[in-house]
Amino acid sequence: MSKRKPRKTRPPIDKSRIEAASKRAGLAGSGSSDSAGKRARGKRSPSSVASSSSAARGNVFQAALQRATGRGGRRFSRHHASNASSVLLPAGDHLAKPVFWLWAAGIAFAFVFAFWPTWEWLELQWRNEPDYSHGYIVIPLSLMLLWMRWDQFPGVRRNVDWRGLSLIGLGVGMRIVGRLAYMDFMDGWSLVPLVAGIVWLLLGAPAMRWAAPAICFLLMLVPLPYRAESLLSWNLQGVATTLSTIMLRILGLPAIAEGHTIWVDDDQLMIAQACSGLRIFVGMFAMAFFWCATVRRSWIDRTIILVAALPMALWVNALRITATGYLYGWFPSPASRHLIHDWSGYLMIPLAAGLLWCVKVFWERVYRPVKIHDHTERLRSNVVPS
Repeated sequence: MSKRKPRKTRPPIDKSRIEAASKRAGLAGSGSSDSAGKRARGKRSPSSVASSSSAARGNVFQAALQRATGRGGRRFSRHHASNASSVLLPAGDHLAKPVFWLWAAGIAFAFVFAFWPTWEWLELQWRNEPDYSHGYIVIPLSLMLLWMRWDQFPGVRRNVDWRGLSLIGLGVGMRIVGRLAYMDFMDGWSLVPLVAGIVWLLLGAPAMRWAAPAICFLLMLVPLPYRAESLLSWNLQGVATTLSTIMLRILGLPAIAEGHTIWVDDDQLMIAQACSGLRIFVGMFAMAFFWCATVRRSWIDRTIILVAALPMALWVNALRITATGYLYGWFPSPASRHLIHDWSGYLMIPLAAGLLWCVKVFWERVYRPVKIHDHTERLRSNVVPS
């Protein structure tokens, strides 16, 4: 026969502890008035004692919770204050302040003064090298790119973002390495991380990401390293010679390629380094980059346009050489040939721009953004589908 386990009895309630807890919770006044009223009516019943004990326990818990949330509230306030600095403000609030323009003018002056030897070297390259004569318009085009993307400006950070010093340090390190190793192109490339770091430091990371296309466009200020430029020009000359020979043969001319020279009957067309197509390739890449930075398309569409710039540049350069060789047979005088050579180079730029625009329009027509239709909107407009 199994023995029944004894039932656990509830410990007696200590009234003094309940009253002390209610006093610590700040409810001594109400508790004393209730207890006085009950003493006047007689001894309290067990149910009233139990309810008062639960209320007292609740008051103690509430007081402890207030003390805990007070400490946590201070931690939350510190966290909220740290996040307040990352709030983005409208650009108009800063542009309207004269202090902003004073700081901008001071930074621009210090930037130009610190890189003055670099600017002199860049200007010398732009003036003497025909392939890099576009350097004079790179900065205005970068500013124009910012203006075209102004509607996408995210805002300005309230406080300084010290993480921008990482890019500034990278730019300073690149300039030191360029000077010690006699690499002028490295000195010029250091402009890009330095400008990006200044924007990140003063305006914040969102503003730096917004200005990244215009900042990266500044790379076109700097000429390529000599070895890379020589290797690229040599390969482009070979491709231009082969394509031009094929196109001249298609037109019925007896063209023969010999190295970087094309023989058409007794006429000799020498594909020099200036005719390699490097200049038109840089121009078409700049136009494609502008389109990719200003439109709101997927990264696949932008990559397609950037990649398409290379074959189009090669084809336009080969078309120019073919037209020159064909017209040389009709105009044998040196003055006429000189005029044909110059004007074929001038007309190559708008032809390349028009061809790139046609590819852009074709790609936008074929791959249009898909509009998602909602059946609720159709029902609301009371339009019956056919």
